[in-house]
Amino acid sequence: MKVLAKMFLVILSLSLTLLACEKEEGFGGNSNITGKVVKRIYNDDYSLLLEEVPAKDEDIFLSFGNGNVVDKKTETSFTGQFSFEYLFEGEYKIFYYSKDFENKGQDKTEILENVSLKKGETVSINDLVVYDTYDFDEGEASISGKVLVKNYFNSTTWPNLIVKDITPAQEQEIYLVYGKHKQYDQRIRTNYDGTFVFTNLIKGKYKIYVYSEDVKGGTADIVIEKEVEITSKQQEITLEEITIEKL
Repeated sequence: MKVLAKMFLVILSLSLTLLACEKEEGFGGNSNITGKVVKRIYNDDYSLLLEEVPAKDEDIFLSFGNGNVVDKKTETSFTGQFSFEYLFEGEYKIFYYSKDFENKGQDKTEILENVSLKKGETVSINDLVVYDTYDFDEGEASISGKVLVKNYFNSTTWPNLIVKDITPAQEQEIYLVYGKHKQYDQRIRTNYDGTFVFTNLIKGKYKIYVYSEDVKGGTADIVIEKEVEITSKQQEITLEEITIEKL
């Protein structure tokens, strides 16, 4: 019995020694993972980068070893930085969620970074990227203008039209199209003095158009169109006066 007891103690001692030597991921060590995340914001079809800013208040997750569970979560600071401290040496996964840039999608997808830590090591992961998009009306720029209407005496006909007067076009519908969109994005009406303004616009190319009567006798209205490009975040563009015609 004494021999068996001694053998049991030897085996137990060896087992504890082996366990102590095994590399185990987790908290309690002297290694660290730090990083920085930036946010790249595009228009809705990802054809134009609007701005790049620090990704503040983004959730960053940490997983130990080969596990698929979240072992720790932190948030980025206002500068986009984050850290996981006091880690043992081992294998870790850093992951976060972003709109799907590769597939030009709006849904969130997981972005994963594998990190291998040595004892006492600090691994810095820089330039992690979160992608986001803005709609055309989530910006700070504006496009304004004025519409005039040239009125003719209805007793005259083309080509002998006689101008009656030119007045501000009140309550005139005017349309805005962003980028390559197939339909108009916004429709507003002019004010009492013929002025209009589209606000909260992002960078990119726009078309502004309005309908005018065909005073030459056609049955369909004529489209008068202006093209303009916003190139800076807070740009204010004023168009030249637009004149439509009316019998």
